[in-house]
Order: sequence, then structure tokens, then C-alpha cells
Amino acid sequence: MIRVFSSYITRKDMDLVLSRMVEDAVGPGDFNSRFAKAIKDQFGFEYAVALRSPYTAMQRAFKICGLGQGSKVAISALAPSWHLAAVEDAGYVPIVLDVEEETLHPSKEAIESANPSTVLLFDALGKMPPSSLLQSLGFPVIEDISQVSGNIAESTSSNTFAYFAVWGLENDSPIATGGGALLCARGKRDGQILRSMEESLPSELRMTDYNAALGVSQLKSVSQMVERRKAIQEILSRQLARTRHAGLKIAESEATPIYAFAVFAEGSSKEIIEYAKKHGVQAELAFSSSPAIMGDDAAACFPVARSIALRCVLFPMHHKLSNQQVDQIGKIVATLP
Repeated sequence: MIRVFSSYITRKDMDLVLSRMVEDAVGPGDFNSRFAKAIKDQFGFEYAVALRSPYTAMQRAFKICGLGQGSKVAISALAPSWHLAAVEDAGYVPIVLDVEEETLHPSKEAIESANPSTVLLFDALGKMPPSSLLQSLGFPVIEDISQVSGNIAESTSSNTFAYFAVWGLENDSPIATGGGALLCARGKRDGQILRSMEESLPSELRMTDYNAALGVSQLKSVSQMVERRKAIQEILSRQLARTRHAGLKIAESEATPIYAFAVFAEGSSKEIIEYAKKHGVQAELAFSSSPAIMGDDAAACFPVARSIALRCVLFPMHHKLSNQQVDQIGKIVATLP
């Protein structure tokens, strides 16, 4: 079975990890700092901190934004369930918002109408928020860029308020560290805030050197990974064009998403998933744990997100796929029921 996500860990990656284990240096240390600095330099961040999990990164972002207990936090109806848990566990009130069909993000008007203390943006399927949205918000922004990872453009935000990015590195990430996340800042002021926060950060919240070593090793081949995924995306898009189903809409100004190959079913998504499984390929709903699926009265409260969540099916598009496997997936996509 060809799985939707497959962490690409080579022998060279594991050799670096084993060297840390032999030295009895698995906890946070030199590789934690090396990984954070490499991310900062390679992707144009002002500062980055490597932490144990996306949840931890989100909690620290909330804390440094200075939100008071009971503050309202706007989140996307397509966001994974842990976003909701992170907001509630921090003592804040989540305000779940519907999204726009084109951008997969809540509209500026919906966010402003919710009047939150901050907004938690989720770059679903690698779709970054429009620059016009980032430039217009009058409160702190936390953006989950996990599904964009490895293909991150410079932020065009001119927001004078705090802006932080959470980059999850779990099993579905193109850069997989076996667990962990990065909390990043692009602006000098926010970078200094992160630097000050890190000075008092307990070691138990930092990414271990075991995980960071994987990240350091994989960063060396990021450009090849991105190009391979883009090539697969082009092949599968041509095959999908032969069917009645739709793909992810990408504007000319947008980078090609490299997270997974999204198919928006015109009929039954369940039938598509079963058809793919029958032919040896895993496919799954993209937003199965989101409020759009799991929320009470989701159909009435989030009609656009609900429709997207019920129709969007993910196929494998990772860089570990062989040419033969890509051909196999392409044949299935081209003949979807």
C-alpha cells in the first residue's frame, strides 16, 4: 500500500542521529541550536526556536502575545482539532470561522466581525493567506505554516502587531523530525521577543537533539525535495484533468503546494477512497478532525468549510515515491469514479 505520507529518513539521516545517541546527547543541545539557526538562515526568519511539539509552540506563541484569560481567539473551521484544544487549554475562547472557497482562509470581514484578541491562521493544503488579509488585521497573528513547509515564501505582512509562525514537523511534514515544531518570527521586534523567551525556556520544552539532528540532515536536501514534489504534482494534475473532479486552485502569484495531492470530489469521496485502496494506494479526507467535520451544527455554521472538508481527498505526493509508484497513482487518479 502506497501511503499518503511517508517520512523520508535516509541512512545518512539516521547516522547523524545515532552519533548523538552514542555520545549520550539525546536531550536539547548543540543540534537544537544548529537546526534553529539553519531554519532562520535558509528561510529568511529573524529568529526561530525549536520546540518539542506544535502544541507547545502554539502555547508559547499565545503567551508571548500577552493574551488575558478569556480572550477570544479566531480559528479556521478547517483547522486540525489540536488547534481548538490549544486555544481552550490556554484558557481562551475559540471563535471558529467559515472559510472562503478560493483562499481556504476566513475572510477579513469575518475575522473583524468576530472581534478577537488574536487570530490563528491555518495554511490548509499549503495555501498561504492573501497578503491583503495579513496587512489589514489590527491584532496579533499566529500562522500555522506546517503544510507549507519547505516551500515558504517571504511574508509580505506589514502588520504592526505581533506575527509569529508555527511550523509543525510531525509525520506528515516534508521535513520530518520524528516530532517537534518551530516557533518563528520574521520581524526584528518579534525576533527579539522570541530570543528573550528562549532564554528562560525550560529544557523539557525544547526539541531534543535526536529530533533536531534529523532536521539538520534533511535541510540539506530541501531544494531537491521541493522540486521532486512539484514534478509529481504536475503529473498528477494532468491525470486529474481527464476526470470530472477538480484539483486545488492555485493563483499565478502562489507557490505550488507540495503537501499532498488534493482531489475535490464531484461525487462520493468515500467511493474515491475505496477505489484507491482497491488499487494499492491510500487516500484520505484532508480535514477529518476539523470543526467543519466534527463541530456541532457544522453544516449550518460553516457551510463552505463543511463542503470542502467532505469533498477534499488527499493522495500521495511525497518525494519518496518512485517513478513507478507515481505512474500507479496517476493511473488511479485518471480513472477515478
